[in-house]
Amino acid sequence: MPKSPWGRVVALIWMFTSVVFVAYFTAAVTTSLTVEQLQGNIRGPEDLPGKRVATLVGNTAAAYLQNVRANVVAVKTMDAAYAALLAGQVDAIVFDAPVLWYYATQQGQGRVTIVGTTFQKESYAIALPSGSPYREAINAALLQIREDGTYATLYQKWFGDTDR
Repeated sequence: MPKSPWGRVVALIWMFTSVVFVAYFTAAVTTSLTVEQLQGNIRGPEDLPGKRVATLVGNTAAAYLQNVRANVVAVKTMDAAYAALLAGQVDAIVFDAPVLWYYATQQGQGRVTIVGTTFQKESYAIALPSGSPYREAINAALLQIREDGTYATLYQKWFGDTDR
């Protein structure tokens, strides 16, 4: 215990400084743990082994998930997958990117996030009967909206980031 007035002032300053440093350290550790908890521990495909991952029954993603030793939770609908994710029953969902992007930018905005990269690019198609008179018109319309920028505008509106 300091006996002189100056010694007491120095001790008081030292005590407050110590409290500030301990509080700063505690806040930094707490913030780091909270951010990690909020962001989750899945940042890409390499983090899926051992995790509970939802996908639709019979989807091509199911085979991929089994190969990387993820615990596959097969669901019948995407609504069931979203509900399981929000309830904490699964750690992630693997499915067609446009479907997940739509959900993340619309109903799931602020509650879910898309992480990682596309595992495998797959094309979508419009099925028509053989010899359909609509085939040429559909192809021309699709080409037109790609060339005039309408496709990019619609994609941005419904799926968000166009760099994916």
